Formats: sequence, structure tokens, C-alpha cells
Amino acid sequence: MLHVISLSGIPLRLHWSFSLLIVAMVAMGGYQFGLPGMLAGAFASVGLSISVVLHELGHALAARRFGIETAHITLYPFGGVAAIERMPEEPDQEIVIALAGPAVNFVLAAIAGWIWLGTSQPFALVFVASNVLMGLFNLIPAFPMDGGRVLRAVLAKYMGFIPASRLAVRIGRGFAWVFLIAAFPLRSLNLALVGAFLHVALNSEKERLVAMNWERTTGRPPPWEEKPQTFPGVVAR
Repeated sequence: MLHVISLSGIPLRLHWSFSLLIVAMVAMGGYQFGLPGMLAGAFASVGLSISVVLHELGHALAARRFGIETAHITLYPFGGVAAIERMPEEPDQEIVIALAGPAVNFVLAAIAGWIWLGTSQPFALVFVASNVLMGLFNLIPAFPMDGGRVLRAVLAKYMGFIPASRLAVRIGRGFAWVFLIAAFPLRSLNLALVGAFLHVALNSEKERLVAMNWERTTGRPPPWEEKPQTFPGVVAR
């Protein structure tokens, strides 16, 4: 991991594979349109990175309102992850934290739309489209994506946290397989990465539920280290 900068006291890190996304976007633009395409790919990758970082910062700052700090924000090829240090205490808090990320994307889209209306700048229109898609895609109820966390929080109000989490994990697993299967006919590497990431994240969530049951049964914390909660912001491409 490469520590780039701290935003509001939160370390921003780049996974080594994130550079592959930048190279791919620039190379694809160059292959299709030559040097102008390479420049367009570079601008698009910068705009996409800014959108993802601000999406994750939205999660982190919303969590801070409830006294929850964020260990780091990390960028991957499929998007970003904000690792908050503990679970929100109330379902409504989790809803606020989960929705903060997509809300940032919609605000960015509105600002870029206003700029496009005044300047007719095509990059502004691309920025609008990418942020609207990112916001909507992250609202899909696939745990642990934002929509899946909202679903888990709503279910937790009626059936308790652990049963709601187990159901959200099963639903998220179904979406993960849908993303992986759809990635082939759509030729979408990003969907494949998102599907793979969801499988890994859901395995971590299952381990965390085991740890919660251990603590509830024995009255002691588990003998293994609990992992931070992750609020991923994935990119629809």
C-alpha cells in the first residue's frame, strides 16, 4: 500500500493494483483515438479517482458524527474502501453512514451538471454521468455495498442484528454471483472485480458474525483480531 495523503486526519492509500486502472484507461483511450484519447483517458481517470475518494470520505465523515473513526481509505481498481473502526450502535446510524457516499456522488453530479450547462464542457457531462452511475450502482442491495448495508439496517429493526446480517450476507452472495456471471457476456472486468471483492468481504462478515456469537456466548472477546468494517464504493463501468 502507498500512503498518499491524509484527508481530515484519515490516511488515503493506493493499492498497487490501482495503477493498472489508470494505465488501462489511458491505453484504451490511446488505442481508440490516439493522443487525444490518451489525454481524455487521463482526465477521466483523475475525475473518477476524485469521485471515489470523495464518496469514501462521505462515509468516513458521516461515521465521525457518531464518534466512529476511520482507519484508512484505500483505492482499488474496482473502487474504494473506507475501513471504519467499529460498527454503528444503531441501525439508523448505519443507514446515514451508508447513504452518505452515494449522496456525495449525486451532489458532485449536480455541481458538474451546473458547470456543463454554463460551459458545454464535455468532460463535465462525463463527470455527471459517472457520478450518477456510481451513486445508483452503490445503492444496489448487495451487502456490504451501501444499498446492502441500508437493507441490513432496516431488517435489523425487525429481526435483530445477527439474523439480519445473515440474511444480508446471503443476498449479497447472490448478487456477487450475478456480477461474476454477467461480467462475461458484458465483457466487464470491473463487474468481475466487484463480484470477487464481494465474495471476500462476505467471508470476512461471516467471520465477524462468528466472533459476535463467541462474545455473546462466552462473555469474552474472541481470541482472534476483529477486522475493521468496510464501506466500499464501487465503480460501474
